[in-house]
Amino acid sequence: MRIETRLTLSLAFCLCLGLAISAYISFQLESRQARDEVKQKADMLLETGLAIRAYTSDEVAPTLLRLQGDAGFSVQQVPSFSAQNAIHRLQKKYPDYQYREPSLNPTNVKDRATDWEVGLIRAFQAADKRAEISGEIGDGADRRFYVARPIRLTNPACLQCHSVPAAAPAAMVAKFGPVNGFGWSMGDVIALQVVEVPSQPARDKAARSVLVTVGSLACVFVLSGAVFLLLLRRHVTHPLERLTQTANSISVDASSRPAFTAAEGGQFSELQDAINRLKASIDSALKRIAAISKQDDGAGK
Repeated sequence: MRIETRLTLSLAFCLCLGLAISAYISFQLESRQARDEVKQKADMLLETGLAIRAYTSDEVAPTLLRLQGDAGFSVQQVPSFSAQNAIHRLQKKYPDYQYREPSLNPTNVKDRATDWEVGLIRAFQAADKRAEISGEIGDGADRRFYVARPIRLTNPACLQCHSVPAAAPAAMVAKFGPVNGFGWSMGDVIALQVVEVPSQPARDKAARSVLVTVGSLACVFVLSGAVFLLLLRRHVTHPLERLTQTANSISVDASSRPAFTAAEGGQFSELQDAINRLKASIDSALKRIAAISKQDDGAGK
């Protein structure tokens, strides 16, 4: 097998192995970066929801209570209503992001938790110090990344509407009924903040980045390999072939081909000079042997 062939196969193997390792590492890094980016946006949306809830609880609700009296009620004074409706308006521009505040016992039945959300609430109830749960749900193109945080009852003012129906504003009981949204206690996990984002765009972004990275590396490796093989052919294998041909011709018939002039520098030039000296020595030795043979033949006659 020729030297170029061996080196080409070795370079091809190293190239494929290097690209596979680079692709794996790059995909892991790009996937982690894409996930961190999605997580950062989800956290910002959750903090926005908390800010709206706090503003509604501290500013809007007291003002409406003063204006309407203790018996008055307006849904705009409910922190969950304000937060969800404000962010739902934001979702018109960013439809991929979904924000919910599900509860096991919500005042509005539209906010009742689904099965997997119930599991999240139970997990927070079982671990008082747990502040966040994140992960993925769904399969295939419908797979979604989610971040969930607990909403704990820490403001005693909330018990005015959620302790017992008799203590709640009459307008609220009339609107939502006396069954849902009551019996809350201080420190309870009353609801969740949940943000869901599709996972596929992040995966696609990571895949595109990997293709660009691997494609660039492949171009660099292939170009470098081509230049290396070209230089190998020009400065190694071609001079070696000439030396081999010359050595073969000398071994067959020392007088059939004259010595050639070295065309390459370095070790090959020295080897060419050595072959030329060897050829000259062989020619001289053959001439001496021929002369001695003639003298012996003349003496025998």
